[in-house]
Amino acid sequence: MRIGFFGGSFDPPHRGHIALARLAMDRLALERVLLAPVGVQPLKRDRPQADYDDRVAMTRLAIEGQPGLEISLIDAPRPDHRPNYTIDTIRALRTTLAPDDPLFCLLGADSFLSIGKWYRAADLLLSCDFAVAARPGFDLRQVTAALPATISVASCDAPQPDQLVLCLRGAGRGESRLYLLPDLDETVSASAIRSELEQGANPRQLLAPAVAEYIREYGLYPAETSS
Repeated sequence: MRIGFFGGSFDPPHRGHIALARLAMDRLALERVLLAPVGVQPLKRDRPQADYDDRVAMTRLAIEGQPGLEISLIDAPRPDHRPNYTIDTIRALRTTLAPDDPLFCLLGADSFLSIGKWYRAADLLLSCDFAVAARPGFDLRQVTAALPATISVASCDAPQPDQLVLCLRGAGRGESRLYLLPDLDETVSASAIRSELEQGANPRQLLAPAVAEYIREYGLYPAETSS
């Protein structure tokens, strides 16, 4: 079974997340995409504004009626309160899959540009295949420039004629594939949605109706009040 892992804060989950997951499913023939809200992201100084349980609940609502999209709790807050490192999550996920199940880590291009700062980035990039989605016009050379110095890049034969694929290699540490998906037709971001909510706006068109209602019902991302 071909499986995609899509981790993130999902603070809140929005239509851009769904578009990325569906694009990867279509281009890579994935049978399942696991959306995994993260407990503590190592590179984000501030914790998510919504707590983990709320982000899980909103993600469940966001993927209702979306075939093949599933919630995963594999990136839940750790008992020792350490950050959630993606390489640990991928390795834990591997133990739940069949040995021959292809696994793809899904990322937006903006997130991938910081990959060199991730914990054990080179090992992570060789632990599974990656799919990086970008909006039309994004300079894909930025993706290769973001790779750690210990990762070399070579051209690959693409499984499908319309796929853009690079082979990633680490000296004596194996090989993985990086699939470039340059036609993500969404520009929305969670930070922009939070900003609108905090200003008292109602960005319902960017959210699943059930997610927008959950935010309203539980008073998440409250509007700032002037003193």
